[in-house]
This record gives sequence, structure tokens and C-alpha cells, in this order.
Amino acid sequence: MRFVAAWTLAWRIARREARASAPKFLFAILGVAAGVGALTGVRGFADAFQEELRRQARSLMAADVSLRQFTALSPAQQQCLDGYVQRGAQLTRITETVSMMGAAGGVPVLVSVKAVDPAVYPFYGQVVLDPPQPLKQALDEHSVAVSDDLLVRLNVQTGSLVKLGAAEFRVAGTVVREPDRMTGSLNIGPRVLISRAGLDRTGLLTFGSRASQRFLFRLPAAGSRQAIPLDALRADLKRVFPEAMIADYRESHPAIRRALERSATFLSLVSLIALVVGALGVATAIHAHMQQRLDSIAIMKCLGARSSQIIVIYTLQAALLGLTGGLAGIAVGFGVQRLMPLLLAKYFLFDHALAWSPAFALQGLGVGLLVSLLFTIPPLLSIRNIKPALIFRREMAELRPPLAVRLHRAWPALLAGLVILAGVGLVAGWLAESLQMGAYFVGGIAVSLLALAAAAWVLLRALRWLVQKAPVRWSVEWRQGMANLYRPGNHAPSVLVALGLGVTFTLSVYLLQKSLIHEISSAAPPGSPNVILINITERDHDGVQKLLNGLPGLKKKPVIEPFVAVRLESIDGRPVADLKLERFQRRYQSTREVSWADAPPEDLLARRGAWWKPADATPQVAVVEEMAQVLNLKPGQRLRWTAIGREFETPIATVFRQRAVRSGQQVDILFNRPALAGLPVQYVGLLRLPGKQVAALQKLAYQQFPTVTVINTADLMNLVQEVVDQIALVIRFIAGFSILAGAIILASTVAGTRFRRIRETAVLKTLGAKRLRLAGIFSVEFLILGLVSGALGSVLATLFSRLLLSHLLDAEFHVEWPPLLITTALAALLAVGAGWLASLRILSQKPLEVLRDE
Repeated sequence: MRFVAAWTLAWRIARREARASAPKFLFAILGVAAGVGALTGVRGFADAFQEELRRQARSLMAADVSLRQFTALSPAQQQCLDGYVQRGAQLTRITETVSMMGAAGGVPVLVSVKAVDPAVYPFYGQVVLDPPQPLKQALDEHSVAVSDDLLVRLNVQTGSLVKLGAAEFRVAGTVVREPDRMTGSLNIGPRVLISRAGLDRTGLLTFGSRASQRFLFRLPAAGSRQAIPLDALRADLKRVFPEAMIADYRESHPAIRRALERSATFLSLVSLIALVVGALGVATAIHAHMQQRLDSIAIMKCLGARSSQIIVIYTLQAALLGLTGGLAGIAVGFGVQRLMPLLLAKYFLFDHALAWSPAFALQGLGVGLLVSLLFTIPPLLSIRNIKPALIFRREMAELRPPLAVRLHRAWPALLAGLVILAGVGLVAGWLAESLQMGAYFVGGIAVSLLALAAAAWVLLRALRWLVQKAPVRWSVEWRQGMANLYRPGNHAPSVLVALGLGVTFTLSVYLLQKSLIHEISSAAPPGSPNVILINITERDHDGVQKLLNGLPGLKKKPVIEPFVAVRLESIDGRPVADLKLERFQRRYQSTREVSWADAPPEDLLARRGAWWKPADATPQVAVVEEMAQVLNLKPGQRLRWTAIGREFETPIATVFRQRAVRSGQQVDILFNRPALAGLPVQYVGLLRLPGKQVAALQKLAYQQFPTVTVINTADLMNLVQEVVDQIALVIRFIAGFSILAGAIILASTVAGTRFRRIRETAVLKTLGAKRLRLAGIFSVEFLILGLVSGALGSVLATLFSRLLLSHLLDAEFHVEWPPLLITTALAALLAVGAGWLASLRILSQKPLEVLRDE
């Protein structure tokens, strides 16, 4: 009973004080709301998106079961598919490839071609066209449907004639929606939907062409005599199609699901950073509030209250702030979930608003409350050190205690810091479902906080020296503005840490994005090919070679290399499938693109064994040194291969090493010509042209060899840039909540010191200061906070980006000064804006009203 009465009394006191101090607590609540909103919005969106994928799984893959592979069917695979059709399953094939499409007189455009049977496709869902019409009516062997951006690129309209491959087609309409758009394989360039009969007319595909093949199944109804057990079907398909990706309607698309899970984890950790910044705001607000309530705390202790009882009062206040901020954050999270589909609208089309999940709202509320309480531990523990006698005699000068005493007093704060880090690490580990990831996260947070706190300590002492001892005559605005930062109760270190942390992470995302794009674009050595020609058949090989050799402005001879798809089956009779390979090494168990050479290539160096001679008719193979190390290969061993259903065996003649720079594509398996004789081959052309001549080559090649695709690598880089920009936009949107929370903390600090600022303003007005001068003092204070936060965040972002790129991504980091300077300037503007937002009423106070209250 006494326990209940004590907590009831503590709650009444806490509620009364919180109600009286509501204005200065408002900003702390908003800081927590920003973090909780980002967290609940991201996790709620990911869960709702997953549920939408599961709910519309059949429509999203247009089938009950989807099977996709990039190699042609073997006889055994064709027999397997025919068997299921005989058992009552409906089956349709979708072929996806890339090619060039052109219109009369224009430059051809690289497009993604999707060939379907309009009589049966799709099994589920609907293809929506403009003008509205059924797909089987719109598509025949002489018509196509295209994406609206292709009409703009080719300057044509519905009803116009376009040329794809060797055939002309009429544009029947534009594709508004495809049910299985997001599960497609090739999404390079504008879209073209064509019938299978139309694809045959183009001549784009020949035996051995490397196109994506998707097979869609519609199974007999469950419970019918012809019903096919889904698990048995998947197991059988996995056995016959070992390299295929198989999905069924019971699950979302595997690749999309994995990408969504990883993205949700990453963005959840980003949101946690915003929540940490918001929790710092709660701790700052509680500390500032306690500093103003020292007399009340001293009186309560004089009346017999124990420190633990007073700690309960302020713990309840902190919990109330965290809870209120969490509830507000749930509303923010609802808005974030509604905005996320707009950021992804280019890649995913949502028919309706995604369902809101109360479970993730409660999770966000709990995490917000927990993190807020963790960060208020240090100010709450300081209540133990408040001595009533010292409070009532605080006007008297106090001697600084010895170092040993200060260290003894500091250990509870250090222990509290460890508890905070451990708590945040556990929350991060729970969000990422990995304690190791949680440890990495909390390590980065700890380093950032320590670095920012140390920089804030140095800044305040530097400002004190500049104001008091520097041989510079500062104006009143600068002197008073700088002095405001190190005066008691300002909490400038908290603002610097919070705002700097937000800037650090947000800018890190941008720097990583820019550096990765620069790494990709500069990965090719100087003089490397900038034009790639694909789908060159044996029929076109000599003609394309002649065309390329006759081009003006060539600095190097064009290279046309043959490629054949083969799969390594065994090494000296031991199946490769039995080898326990990990991660990237597993590529040696899959179908690979290989080439041949009649003579030893000059850019490949033999390390073991010897190259074959041009006249040697015995099938032989050479492998790259890395592959030899992974599979423990050496010259003389016999390798067994399969290609398009045919098996053959070759001895290893050479283990080679590639030079740093190669004129053609990188290869790791090279045969002599007799080894691959009779197999279907595709050629790839590589050359370097001046940028202005690429369009002319595309047009010329399209006129003479319409089935050959000419790719400008600059266009590919634009596509990569577009995708990376879209991803970075989402990340920056969520990371922006960290900066928002930092700005809110600055406003909270100003609100928390409102009464001191009003008193100082009244005194300065009495001494003759004009409102413009007072505005200048405040602006200097906010400007310094913003500039230093932006500068510190920029330095830390640069260091973190460099560390991640060099040690984790194996990429080179390049410092770009404009983004750092712009970020610093924007942080300064944000700080000034947030500071003045919380200071507007201060300058309007009449000096007489304030001084009378004294």
C-alpha cells in the first residue's frame, strides 16, 4: 500500500511539473517522434509490402509457379515440361532479351524485349494498354506494345511503324501495367511487348542465344483428379533445372523478398540513428529542466525525500516524454509509409494504400520509450550528487574538488554510458536480427559520439579563449554570441553532437553514392572499349568485322570475341556439385560464358603448363589462376563439360594469369577451337570510338545488321546512375530524420534556456541594446553551432566513407569539396532557422515586465 502511495505521489508531482514545462518539452517530444516515425514507417512499409506480395503473388508472377533460367532447354528439361502439360498443367514461355529498335530516319534505341503468347498470357492479372484493348487483340505477329518513354525517344505515336531486328511492326499502344513487371529479368532501357510469332520474325534469337527464358505454370485446381502437389513439383523442377530460379504463389518473389528484407534492415538502422538523436534531445531537456528545478529538489531533500524517490519523479517525466513522442511518432510513421510508395513509384506500382500494421507501431513505441529512458540515465543519476546546502549557498564561490574526487564521481556516468551503448546495441541487433551487426552499429555510434563530444569540448574552450584572451577586438554581436555558447546551461555540446551525428550519416550516404558511381565509371582503364556489340551470329561475323575495321577515328583494332555457354561437371571424374564452395566461389558450379583462341593470347601469361599450338587438333582448355586455386586444378587433369545437352572432355593445358589491362572482355576459361567445334556460338564486339561517332555507328549497324545490338557504355552508366540515385533518394529521405531531430534538439535547447535568455535580453535592452543588435547576438550563436556541426559532420562523413570504401567495398575514395561545403552551409542555415523558430517570442518581451519579476 505504501509502495502504491509513493508511486502515486511521484506521478502527481511528475505530471504537474511536466504540464508546467510543456513548451520546452515540446521539442524533445518532436525529436523522439522523428526517430520513431522513421522506424515505424520503414518497418510498417516493409511488412505491408511483403503482405501485398504474398496476397497478390499469383498476379505478380502471372502464374502459380514461375521458373526462370538463362540457358536453352536440354532434352531432359523439355521432356520434364511436356510431362506436366500432359498431366493437366497449362504452360507458357516468356522470352526476354535486349535489342535495338528504330523508326524511319532516327537513331535506334536500346530496348528490353519481352515476347509472350497473348492468347494465354497472363494466367493471372491483366495487361493494361492505352488505348484500352485486350492483349490478344493488340498483339499479333505484326504489332507491338511499348512503354510511353519509347514513343518519346523515337518520336513516334500509336499507329506508327517501328523496326525491331529484321522486321517492321505497328505500335498498337503503350503498356500501362504488366502484372509480372517486377519479376522480369532484363529491364535495360524502354520496354517492348511482342508476340512470340513477332519475335520469330525479328530474327533476334538463334540457337544458343543468351536470352532469359521464363516458364509460367497454371496448375489444375486443388482437389481435382489432375491436381499436382506443389512441393513435389518444385522438388522435381529443382532437380531437372539446377540453375533456375523457381518461385510459387505461396511466397513473394525470392529476389524481391531478399532485397526488401535487407533494405528494411538497413533503413531500420538508419531510423535508429534518428531515434538516438531524438533521445539525446530528451536527455538534454530533462537535464535542463532539472537545472531549473534545483531549488525544488533541494527542498524535497530537506523535507526528507530520498534521492531514489526524486529519481522516480524525473524518470516518470522522461517516460512521459518518450511515450508522448512515440505516440506522435506513430502518426509520423503512418505518413512515412504513405510516402514510401511515391519514392518507389518508378519501379513498383501500388494499386491502393498499403495496410497499416499496429504491431510495428507498438514496436516503434516500445523502442522509442526504451531508448529515451536509456539516454536519461546520466542526468537522473546526477540527482544523487545534489546537496541541499550547496544549492542554497551556490552564490558563494565553490572550490574545485581534487582529481581523485572527480574521477570517483564520474564512474556512475561512465557505467551509465556503457549501459546506454549496450542497450542501443541490443536494439540494433534485434532490428538487424544479428548481434554482430548490432555491435558494428553501436561501435560506429560510439566513435561518432566521442569524436563529436571531444570536438565540442575543444570548441567551447577555443571560444572562451577567443573572447577573453585573443588579441582581437570583437564586435558586441560576435563577443556575446560566442560567449553564449559556453555559458552554464546552454547545452551547446548536446546540440553539436546531435546535429553533427545527423549530418554525418546523411552526408555519408551521399559520399558513398558518388564514390561508387565514380568507381564504376572509372573502373575501365584509359582507352578501354566504350561500345559493345552483342547478338553477333556466325552469319554476321565477317560483315560486322568489316564494318568495324572501316570506321574512321579508331585508335585500336576492334575485337570480336566468340562466347559459348558451358558448364563444368566434373574434375577427374569427381562431380563439381559435390565440392563445398562458398559465396562467390559457387560461380564455378554454374553455366559460364567461355571463349576460344587459336593462338596463345598476348595478354594472358602462362603460369603452369604450356599453350597449345594453332595446328593442334586435340581439345584442350586453359583456366585462370584464381579458378585453379579454388578448385585445386593443375595441368594434366581432365575436365568434363556440358553445353546445350552435349558432353565433352578436355585436359588442362595451361594455368594462366591475366594482365592488369586487357583489350577484350575478362575471361577465366579459354578453350582451343577444336574443343568447342559444333557448339552454338555468339560473338561480342568491343571497340573504342569518339563519343560523337557512337550514334552514327548505331544507325549504320542497325541498317546493315538489324539483329545486332550496339550498346553505348555511357547509356549503361546512365542506367546505373538512375538506379543508384533512386536508392539513395530513399536512404536520404530516412536519414534526413536524423538532421531533423538534431535541429529539433537545437530548438529544444533554446526553449529550455528561454527564461535565461529573456532575462539577458531585458538587461541588454535596459543598457541600450537595440533589437537588431540582439538579433545579431542570437544569430551568431546559432550560426556557429550550425557551421561547426556541419563541418564536424562533414569530416566524420569523409572518414567513414573512406573507411567503408577501402576496407569493405574495395573501392577508391575521392574527396569532393563542393558537397562538404554545401552541407556545412545548409547545416548553418538549418541551425539558424531552428534557433529563431524557438526564439521568436524572446525579443518581444518588455524589459520592465521581466525586471519586475526579479
